[in-house]
Amino acid sequence: MADMRSKSEENPEAIWVLPDNMRKELAEPLGPIIDNSEIDSLRGKYIISVGDVCSITLYQRGIMPHLAVVDGKTKRSSSLDASRLTADRTVTVRNPEGTITADLWNAVKEALECEKSTLLKVDGEEDLASLACISLAPEGTYVVYGIPDKGMCVVKVSEKTRKKANDALSRMKKTEA
Repeated sequence: MADMRSKSEENPEAIWVLPDNMRKELAEPLGPIIDNSEIDSLRGKYIISVGDVCSITLYQRGIMPHLAVVDGKTKRSSSLDASRLTADRTVTVRNPEGTITADLWNAVKEALECEKSTLLKVDGEEDLASLACISLAPEGTYVVYGIPDKGMCVVKVSEKTRKKANDALSRMKKTEA
């Protein structure tokens, strides 16, 4: 199994592109889906949120993620006002649809190494950021990402979930940035 962390460090210009034949697979949640009534179970946990609606919902409930990844959109079109989201630091990266750029990968890595909370604003699309987060986050981290019209998927990072994320990453097309 390829270690995507070391590959990124060896080649900081690496970019992963989602092939069409993996789109349906990655549309399936990587963990259980929770609704608003179950959100409070995340209180006190080390959380990464991916997606605007998911991040805003957590913030509104007083649950502050260590890392929130947003792109200002939901369902790839509607603009959202993420100005309510705050963190100790804000980082902006470019990440086109269907990709994980080196900038996104490295920003996630830096945020996880930083003690301060981070709001990661993505110019483009953040949909695949959950794979980077699961791959890079320490075990026991809760990665929460939105599933449009269904709820929030919660993935507790473990050896098994990291292997699943790394397997998906290893099957994505790797190119030069």
